[in-house]
Amino acid sequence: MVVDEAVAATLRGHSQTQVATFVAGCAERMAQVFTGLCGTDPARSGDSDVVVHLLENLWDPEVPADSFRASVESLEGFRELEPSDEEIIDVAGIYSFYSVLAMRYAALYRSTGDVEDALKCAHSCLTAMGQLDQNLPGAALFAQEAEFQQRTASAPRLDTLSFDLLSRLKEDDRIVSRERLLAIQSRFKR
Repeated sequence: MVVDEAVAATLRGHSQTQVATFVAGCAERMAQVFTGLCGTDPARSGDSDVVVHLLENLWDPEVPADSFRASVESLEGFRELEPSDEEIIDVAGIYSFYSVLAMRYAALYRSTGDVEDALKCAHSCLTAMGQLDQNLPGAALFAQEAEFQQRTASAPRLDTLSFDLLSRLKEDDRIVSRERLLAIQSRFKR
């Protein structure tokens, strides 16, 4: 699924801290999908801790790039990103993969400042939601993600956000993430 041209153009013209707001939102909207699908496995508790720590850092404009390089390395060690000859066919595997991929690109953006990584983050989210729409009758998750991306692309810089606006953005993203997890769990519960 392709990122909206207007969103891409806006991101390419923004400062790094404005794009940081965008990638933090994308990662936040995918995080509970990962923690909800994988967090119940005791062997994955360390992975869940990495995700929670990364989310805190993504919303903080003062965190240095080195910290995000370490997060990228940690995420690349997750089993979702390990090379494999086997296709991912189980639901938890598919959506946890997209979640880790989106978070990896968000962390990669914050470590390098390359806006193309932010666009890959957005693309990962859109692809996951487009695929989920195909599996959930009547769902409009792709459109919802595209709308959030349009809204967040025009949000203020992360370092200038008031505490109230930042809290509202994060909470809106958390609610959407929770709804996505519940939709996946209710549809694919066996």
